[in-house]
Amino acid sequence: ARPETPPPKFVEDSNLAFNVLASEKLPNYADLDLFHRAVFPMFLAQCVAIMPLVGIRESNPRRVRFAYKSIPMFVTLIFMIATSILFLSMFTHLLKIGITAKNFGLVFFGCVLSAYVVFIRLAKKWPAVVRIWTRTEIPFTKPPYEIPKRNLSRRVQLAALAIIGLSGLSYRFEQITARIRKLEHEEVCESVFIQIREHYVKMCELLEFVDSAMSSLILLSCVNNLYFVCYQLLNVFNKLRWPINYVYFWYSLLYLIGRTAFVFLTAADINEESKRGLGVLRRVSSRSWCVEVERLIFQMTTQTVALSGKKFYFLTRRLLFGMAGTIVTYELVLLQFDEPNRRKGL
Repeated sequence: ARPETPPPKFVEDSNLAFNVLASEKLPNYADLDLFHRAVFPMFLAQCVAIMPLVGIRESNPRRVRFAYKSIPMFVTLIFMIATSILFLSMFTHLLKIGITAKNFGLVFFGCVLSAYVVFIRLAKKWPAVVRIWTRTEIPFTKPPYEIPKRNLSRRVQLAALAIIGLSGLSYRFEQITARIRKLEHEEVCESVFIQIREHYVKMCELLEFVDSAMSSLILLSCVNNLYFVCYQLLNVFNKLRWPINYVYFWYSLLYLIGRTAFVFLTAADINEESKRGLGVLRRVSSRSWCVEVERLIFQMTTQTVALSGKKFYFLTRRLLFGMAGTIVTYELVLLQFDEPNRRKGL
């Protein structure tokens, strides 16, 4: 591999859309492996009233905007009104028949209604998020960074909407790790490590900004998954009438558990990927060792680089095991709450 040359100096100009090299023209966003271009399938989510934004199909992220007077917002309001009617109908019905541990309908419509509100709030912040995101990741679209075999667009196509953001963040940390690994057996000047640390710090700042916008959605998603996994486990010992009922039940339960684990592991990959370069940095030769390497090692070791649920918890692999213990606790509570109905054979 060719040794890296010292990075060129960047300039900032308030008239430019994003920071670029003084010798370069404005980038052609359509040709770059950017997060904004990768989330193009998001327009399909607008068919079910998610992310009411205008201009998401444009290649330039500056054209993305939120508008109350728009067709996507009108569709969202229709869905919200319909869900509100169903929620109130279910609530009225429960007042008549009584509340049990198995009345999941009210919780379901409540979660859906809350999700619409959360997505509207996220859509209002999204134009700022995607612009800062693009400005941060432009350096990762050109050498010395490499584009992995599965580029960002491909990864997003394989991901659910709820974890699109997670894939994008993990992807950039993976590029930083790959660049650090390339330097393992090279004699590198200090300016290269300065640039790597600057990019790492910018990614951490982007992560904090994205977390402030998406933490409500993450919290709602975790609560929703936790409740419905507990609800399905509550019905494990129920006697069902037809074999197809058993097939559906076990498919539903395994799907919920698999989806929850997949989302957690994908989110935890951000934290794991942000620390994978530590081993290489600790093996840097004495000729290349500098204070920037020491600072980068200290930051990777001490800083928690992960998304959170309103700062109540951080999405790491340890949390998945903690969530398993929480499910057991909640399941015992639900079993006690449902004891009168089980005695009646309900």
